[in-house]
Amino acid sequence: MYSDDAVSEVIGFSLILVMIILALGIWSIHAAPEIAEELERSQNEDLFRQFAAFKYDLDLFLVAENTGVYGQKIFTLALVKSPISIFSFSRASPGRFSMERGVFTFQVNGTTYYPVVFTYQSANRHAENIVLELRAGVLSAKPSGLILPKSGKRDTTYHIVVSDSSFVPWAVSGTEQVIVEYRLERILHSDSGTLYVFDFSTR
Repeated sequence: MYSDDAVSEVIGFSLILVMIILALGIWSIHAAPEIAEELERSQNEDLFRQFAAFKYDLDLFLVAENTGVYGQKIFTLALVKSPISIFSFSRASPGRFSMERGVFTFQVNGTTYYPVVFTYQSANRHAENIVLELRAGVLSAKPSGLILPKSGKRDTTYHIVVSDSSFVPWAVSGTEQVIVEYRLERILHSDSGTLYVFDFSTR
């Protein structure tokens, strides 16, 4: 025959276990998504600042018109200080970062030049998905619609371009850090305006 003490211990343990499971369930439904959303929004804002800083660095190269000088930008695509948790969805995920040719081309002395396009597509699961794009010196963010116009010399049309012969498109996904190196190769003047020819590479 079983004693009442043993039965009450089993029942008590079962009730405590049920309460723990319920608490974790309520936390995962309500609190965890809010924490993850806040983390992803912070990641989005940080990436926008990084793209704005990259645009500013390129603008400085245009103003100085100093060819042959190398620059470097390190993009951190995931929050370094994100909290460690047994729940994997609480950590912001890096998305897709790419560098591609623009559609409009420039022809100068038989050589084709393309505007360069840097794009970041987030991999958010809780906050809104964003697309950051730096196209020919103009930075835009979707869906917020934020735009940082290109700077440079007033009343002068200019374009950040790459040579078709040296440009290699690339795209990376799930990488936490991307290093972009760049160099102003030459400055060309055409009917379309001033072309600042850059050499871009990544690692």
